Amino acid sequence: MIKAASDRLIARANRAGAGCTGISAADIARIPLTDEVVREIEECLSSLEVSELKWGLWFTNGILDYSPPQEFLTGLLPRVTTWLKHEDWDVRDHALDIFIRLRKNYVDYREVMLEMLKDTEPLVRWHALKAYQTFLTRRDISQLLGFQEDKYMSETEMGSPLVYAIRNEALAVIEAICEKQFTKKEKVEMGEAGRMVYWWDWQPLLDWWTKRQSTWRFWQKE
Repeated sequence: MIKAASDRLIARANRAGAGCTGISAADIARIPLTDEVVREIEECLSSLEVSELKWGLWFTNGILDYSPPQEFLTGLLPRVTTWLKHEDWDVRDHALDIFIRLRKNYVDYREVMLEMLKDTEPLVRWHALKAYQTFLTRRDISQLLGFQEDKYMSETEMGSPLVYAIRNEALAVIEAICEKQFTKKEKVEMGEAGRMVYWWDWQPLLDWWTKRQSTWRFWQKE
């Protein structure tokens, strides 16, 4: 029985010393980047099977720092933006990793990233938000205000209280963009899971925003 390209790549990673917790970027980096490996990755990327595509994206991200053939990169670039619109959110998320790393090749990088902040999947939105330094400026605060209502809940560690993680992340991003720390007051409510959910109050930011948006010099400074 012929093994799938992903199976062959996984076997290579295992031989290179992949741990029991899965295949990491470091494991992929230990695989000699031969023409055969590149062909196997390309085979995954061209597959109609979503699981194969995901493996292809994962291995692609792992070899980007190791001078993959220019022909491979040339063929990769236009497909990444297509994968960012894939119906499977995990594909979009893997593609986002590659898009961010190859951002100098995309003239519309900023516009696409602003759209990714609105993705229907919370983890994709969060992923884009974490890359804020690559595309956001203080003029984009209005793009982030909607996150004050984001309902994605997570634990900071196993068994810890729930938090509105993306809501808190967006507030921290605004602070970083503005180089300003707002007064922190924790709020809490009963979440959809029947557990208490915590988050940082946005009101100090909103009060400041109302006053500052009319200040012309602030908005002219990048």
